[in-house]
Amino acid sequence: MLSLEDVSTPVHKQTSLSEDNNPIYQDIARFRAILFDSMLKPHDMTMSQGWVMVHLVRENGLRQSELAERLEVATVTTSKLIDRLEARGYVERRADPEDRRSNRIYATPQAKSLVKIMTRTIFEVDEIANEGISEAELETTLKVLRKMRNNLRRGLSKR
Repeated sequence: MLSLEDVSTPVHKQTSLSEDNNPIYQDIARFRAILFDSMLKPHDMTMSQGWVMVHLVRENGLRQSELAERLEVATVTTSKLIDRLEARGYVERRADPEDRRSNRIYATPQAKSLVKIMTRTIFEVDEIANEGISEAELETTLKVLRKMRNNLRRGLSKR
């Protein structure tokens, strides 16, 4: 059985990306999501619902399973998001002509206009988040974060 000492002492010393046991990535993602959701509240839209529409505006007519894969969420979760968006007229399901068991999802013109608003909102959130940070710092940060993301994906694929 592992003791607290075993867990809290790293095998080798390296820079931690946490502050006071608070992972900075989760804070950044959480704060961005909260800010984004609050800015989209007048449009009754959440970030999760918005990502569904963004994917469909980029490539309309995806199967639910393809959409779930791109969003990296369970098919059931995607189905619930689609239900909500469909009820509000942002997307529509159509039977897949190649496979009657599955549906293809299409963004409506209403969704396309809301995606434009979301895009502007993303730029506003970026402006707030990046205040006081130089272009060079941002480029370096993105380069490092992409490497970390790729490292973590590789780590996941090995499990």
